[in-house]
Order: sequence, then C-alpha cells, then structure tokens
Amino acid sequence: MYCFYDASLTITQYMRVIMSAKEEIRKLGWKIRYVPHEIIQDFNACYRVKYKEKIIYPPAADRLNIPLNEIWLSERLREYEEYVLFHELREIMYRYRGYDIEEAHLRARIDEAKRFCSEPKWIRYFEEFPDYSVPLRCLKELCEAIRSGIETSNTLFKILVKCIKDQKEVAGL
Repeated sequence: MYCFYDASLTITQYMRVIMSAKEEIRKLGWKIRYVPHEIIQDFNACYRVKYKEKIIYPPAADRLNIPLNEIWLSERLREYEEYVLFHELREIMYRYRGYDIEEAHLRARIDEAKRFCSEPKWIRYFEEFPDYSVPLRCLKELCEAIRSGIETSNTLFKILVKCIKDQKEVAGL
C-alpha cells in the first residue's frame, strides 16, 4: 500500500489507496493529542512535525507551544477525527512541497472535499466547527463543482479562492 509520503502519486491515485490518516500518523511516529477545546478553540487542530528532515508547522504551533511530532486536536473533534487528520496530513504534505500556509490549507481542504463531499457528516462538521477561512457556502460550492465532474485541483482551487473572495466582498471585509 502507498503511504502519505509517496510523492510519485497523483492526488487521485493517492486518494484511492490512502490508508487511514490515523494509521499513517502512527507510521510516521507522530502523536495525536486531544486537548481541552478552550486551549485550541481558535484553530481546532494544529501541528508541529518533522517530515523528511524538515520541521513543518503553522505559526499557531508556537503560540500553543506544541512539541515536535505532535498533532493537537480539540477534544470536541473526536467525532470528526477522520476528516481533521486527513486535512492535517494533506496540509503538511503541501507545506513540505513549498506551499505557504494559506494555500496549503486551501489545497488540503480541496483534497478533503474530493474525498468526503458525499458524506453528510463532513458538512455537519463545518456547521458545528466553522473554518473561518473557508465559508460553508464555499465548501458547498466546491462540492457541487466536484459532483459536476470537475476534478483538477488547480481548477477547484480557482473556484474556491473566487468564492472566498466573493464572500469577503459580500461581508464588506
């Protein structure tokens, strides 16, 4: 079975053969730690990991003092663990490839949508724990694009970025 760090796979191939995110995290030697929601409520999840000799983490990891090789999740996210861990693994992969934190986050969200849009529980996750950088309306629009047959990540990225921009304009931001 292919694993997370096989860079020769396309995203579609990867998604067909991916093992569970939790299993992959364990294989990589990283620890999953559930923390009180109050500690991580502004982020829901965060990480600091060493991957192929590169230490990868978002700025929030410094504020939260996350130790090396740990992924932190709010204790309230247990029910949605599969989605959160999948997203964090994909974001780490994009960061390793050189994407900045914002683009890595959005591209990971697209991969997540490709994999989970058909699951109503995935949308409920965002209703309960909003991703303030990606409005729920934009996630739903992304899912519609995927269901309509759009598969290329770059096209989906453009759709998502445009929707986010439009939502900010509507909100007057």
